[in-house]
Amino acid sequence: MAQTSVPPQADTEFEYRPSAEIAHALFRLAIAVRYRKNLVVAVMAAAALLGGLYYATATRRYSAKAQLLVTQSGRDRLDTSITNEESQRQNTMPTFENMLHSAKVLEGALKNLSPGDRVDFGDATPERAIDLLQYYLTAKALRSTTILEVGYRSKDPQVAVNVVRAIVQSYLNFIDGIHKGTAGEISRTLTAEREQVEEKLSRKQEELLDTRRRFADMGFRADGRTIHPTVQTAIAFNEALTAAQKQRVEHEALLATLQTAIANGEDLGQYLITVGDAVGRELLLNSLGLGNRDVYTQSTIEQNLLSARAELQAAQQNLGPMHPEVQALVEKIRLTEQYVNTQQARVSQRMTELRNSQLGPWLAQLVQQKLNEARNRENILKFRFEEARTEAIGLSGQLAQIELLERDVKRLSDMNDVLLNQIASLDLKQNGQEVRVTVIEEPVMSPKQVSPRLTDTALLTLLGGIAAALILVILLDALDDRFRSVEEMQGRLGLPLLTMVQRLQVTERTGLRALVAHAAPTSSAAESFRTLRTALTLTHPDARQIVVTSAEPSDGKTTVLANLAVCYAQADKRVLLIDADLRRPGLTSLLDMRGPMGLSEVLRSESEVGQVAPLHISASDTRGLDILPSGPRPSDPAELLGSPRFSQLLAWAETSYDVILVDSPPTLATTDTAIIGRLVDGVLLVVQPGKNRRRLVTRVVERLSFLKIPVLGLVANHVNSQDDHGYYGYHGYGYGYGYGYGYADSYEYGHGDQATPQDDSPKEGCVSFADIPKPGADDEEPQALIVPRRVA
Repeated sequence: MAQTSVPPQADTEFEYRPSAEIAHALFRLAIAVRYRKNLVVAVMAAAALLGGLYYATATRRYSAKAQLLVTQSGRDRLDTSITNEESQRQNTMPTFENMLHSAKVLEGALKNLSPGDRVDFGDATPERAIDLLQYYLTAKALRSTTILEVGYRSKDPQVAVNVVRAIVQSYLNFIDGIHKGTAGEISRTLTAEREQVEEKLSRKQEELLDTRRRFADMGFRADGRTIHPTVQTAIAFNEALTAAQKQRVEHEALLATLQTAIANGEDLGQYLITVGDAVGRELLLNSLGLGNRDVYTQSTIEQNLLSARAELQAAQQNLGPMHPEVQALVEKIRLTEQYVNTQQARVSQRMTELRNSQLGPWLAQLVQQKLNEARNRENILKFRFEEARTEAIGLSGQLAQIELLERDVKRLSDMNDVLLNQIASLDLKQNGQEVRVTVIEEPVMSPKQVSPRLTDTALLTLLGGIAAALILVILLDALDDRFRSVEEMQGRLGLPLLTMVQRLQVTERTGLRALVAHAAPTSSAAESFRTLRTALTLTHPDARQIVVTSAEPSDGKTTVLANLAVCYAQADKRVLLIDADLRRPGLTSLLDMRGPMGLSEVLRSESEVGQVAPLHISASDTRGLDILPSGPRPSDPAELLGSPRFSQLLAWAETSYDVILVDSPPTLATTDTAIIGRLVDGVLLVVQPGKNRRRLVTRVVERLSFLKIPVLGLVANHVNSQDDHGYYGYHGYGYGYGYGYGYADSYEYGHGDQATPQDDSPKEGCVSFADIPKPGADDEEPQALIVPRRVA
């Protein structure tokens, strides 16, 4: 009976997993590459030629490299913040790496290059030269280190070394300028003032020496006389003036540093201790709301809190946690801790307010206030000193003048020392700057070229050639709509290949003698049909009703069907061969059985199928093989095949025959195959790989799967034995027949046995059996190989 379930092949086609689809696509690509290996070889050869040409003509480049160690110092020791230093530190290596490519650094490098080191950019403009430097410059931070590797590629190896040195030096200058800018300005101001002090000191020293020479003073005081009070007053004022000037210079330096920090947005907490030393810790604590009394009170409360906790611990061990004294101690400790926390919160809030809004101006105001006081004090002392000095000179005479000059020299010397200490402190801060860059590996000239490299060129050539070859193969594979091999045909259609039929020689015979399975049963060609019979028997043992079809006309389905029927009959099977191609009855023409008897008459008859069918079936001279020709051409072949009469005919034939083979029109040409396929056990699809287009055959399989018609397998027809694994070309099929579908038949049958020829000319590319010469004379009728008889 007919099967209506979906064949396993159809299910598999829609149940592919992604991995299976990928593997299938790779398999098809491998097959395509295999059969286009000459193209692949040609593309690889062209790629190798281009790669060799590039390697021979490319400009040679040489490289030089240097390594820089970047170290970052810790935070300032005056910083009072309690935040973890490591948690605040950020990875700044990408910044230092990008700075090497900056235009400012490269401009400085260009200025240090000699004309002989400009071979890479010649007479280019400065902007273009910087672009070229950036292109050939490489800068990268070594992984998990603070080392920067700087490289440059040049046409000349020595130029590469010189350019790297120039870039490194420009980079060092740039980093030094960034981190020494603020401190350098202050240092220059103090240096200028020190120069003035040194000049005054030199003049005073010369004046002192001159005075001593004029008055013959040896610098000794051997008489032991007490100095006049006026002179003592002048000396005291001189000492006080020196101290006031020293204090004024310190305040000026502190104020300048503080103002610079405020302008740069630095953390001002580090300056609290320094300002406290300058303006007085008592004043600083009072400004924060923490006087000496508060400090004493805070210390007392903390000591009491510690004593209460110790007393509580002892009371809990002796009295228990619920004793009134223990409860009283707990409450006392709670209130004390609450007071301490409130006091600390008040101090923290005051500090936060000062940090967020008032700390900078407040600190600057305190320092400015102290500076003004120091200046006023210095001016007053200077005025009083001049008065005392004048009086002392008039009173003390020579010795007083010498003494005063010595005091002036000492004062200026002390001032010079103060300025030197301030400058040294700033220099120390500059030398302990936040970022330091040190050259740890100097560039060295290397005669080995870095571009082009033979290994890189070979690898890129190989990969490029493979990629180009694969793209070309895939493109040609997409444009080529042929089945190039039976493996590809099976893979694309998802159907088993039951047998391959080689290309048969054109024969002039008709009837069963035209079938190789009957005429030459021991030949290799006949063996392929026996292989088909065996494959169907083993894979589909229950398939007794089989329809044979193809995608297009002239694919050889009729010849395959007839030879398969002979092979079944030779295996002692009772076989009924039905020509259901009512439009262009190829089987009837092949077996030379044109006449008024046939399938169309059985289907149009109103008698019982079991009574009328035996009258139209003819027995062949092969035992067990009976044939039902197509009969006269009907005007409605699809309606006849879709009528209940055809299913009744198949049901009757199943009771009398072991195998029923049905010939049908090509699937894409008509709907007859779909009608018949729903009534039989399965469809056998004949494909001519060198002729059929993939999209057409795929469409046939998809249509049959959609209609739930089981496809038993494929028959590859017209295959040459020497290229059954290669590409197939188109060959004229010697045993096909002319095919054209319409409602005008080649022969129109009347009521008698005579047939009137209408149009039996072969179609292009096919051989019509009507044109094959018959044995004997031209006017002699061919010998009948099919003996009509009635089947009881």
